[in-house]
Amino acid sequence: MLSPIFYAGEEENLLAFLSDQKATQIILLADANTNGFCIPLFRSLFPSLSNCSRIIIPQGEVNKNIDVCNFIWQELNVLQADTKTIVLNIGGGMLSDIGGFACSVYKRGIEFINIPTTLLAMVDAAYGGKTGIDFQGYKNHIGTFHAAKAIYCQPQYFDTLNERILWSGIAEMTKHALLSNEKDWQNLIHFQRNDFLSIEQIKKSLAIKMKFVEGDEHDQSKRQCLNLGHSLGHAIESYSLQTASPLLHGEAIILGLYYELKLSEQYFDLPANISALTKSLKEKFFAQLQFNFNYSDIAPFLLQDKKNHEGIRMSLLKHIGHCEHGIIVQENHIQALFS
Repeated sequence: MLSPIFYAGEEENLLAFLSDQKATQIILLADANTNGFCIPLFRSLFPSLSNCSRIIIPQGEVNKNIDVCNFIWQELNVLQADTKTIVLNIGGGMLSDIGGFACSVYKRGIEFINIPTTLLAMVDAAYGGKTGIDFQGYKNHIGTFHAAKAIYCQPQYFDTLNERILWSGIAEMTKHALLSNEKDWQNLIHFQRNDFLSIEQIKKSLAIKMKFVEGDEHDQSKRQCLNLGHSLGHAIESYSLQTASPLLHGEAIILGLYYELKLSEQYFDLPANISALTKSLKEKFFAQLQFNFNYSDIAPFLLQDKKNHEGIRMSLLKHIGHCEHGIIVQENHIQALFS
């Protein structure tokens, strides 16, 4: 079932939707950052929910793990959550992932609503029903398919973010444009930063993802095209989390996207100007990022990718708007990208 999406200005509609669910209680789940910066805005938008109980977890991808899940479950027990409880996950992609996973297995599944507070979460993580946590350093290694009961997108939350987190979502929007059509791609490559933040562009980018999710909620066929840039991007991200300079998800994905477009040139004769333009976007919006990773560093994470069977499999771009998934990629071709 596809999750209904409510946007800024539709607060009363969301409250009516919540009322229809007849929840025994509503619990807010936030991390340390969103508790300080986003919960006050949430309360001003939804004063009738100001007195809801809260569960606060540590911030950051390094805390998207089973220990923090245990803490969430313990707190749900303390609050006497039952199968008619609804949890509101208020935060970025990490919060949507771990909050959704914790809810999906607690008492065999309780409902949750995602309230994404970052650009990346609005156009990607909050929607689609994938939940997950990292395990032994591997990205989203444990997870479930459990769609949010609803999603609420409010761009006012962008005012609570630092620049680095705010612009991280550009990577997923770039991927969506590549998967869409030539017009969307040509428009995006001319965007300035603030163009990405309009509700119109958020809706357009999310609509592209929705087309891939519809009819393939469990990621068995066409939805796998949304993994473009993510095989190498996740490997880079997982390695970076073990270093003194961890990358944000979007930062790792823009690098992974460039590398996988280079592989698309080898496997499908994708025009080289597409990877070149993607690199230009990287320089424009992620100027601090460097292509300084060694294959030996990321290989252990790449080889553990969930998509792999009988070889390393990736989603590669044949041309703008046409992605092929499940492509077996030779390891030496990947190594050459990092040499």
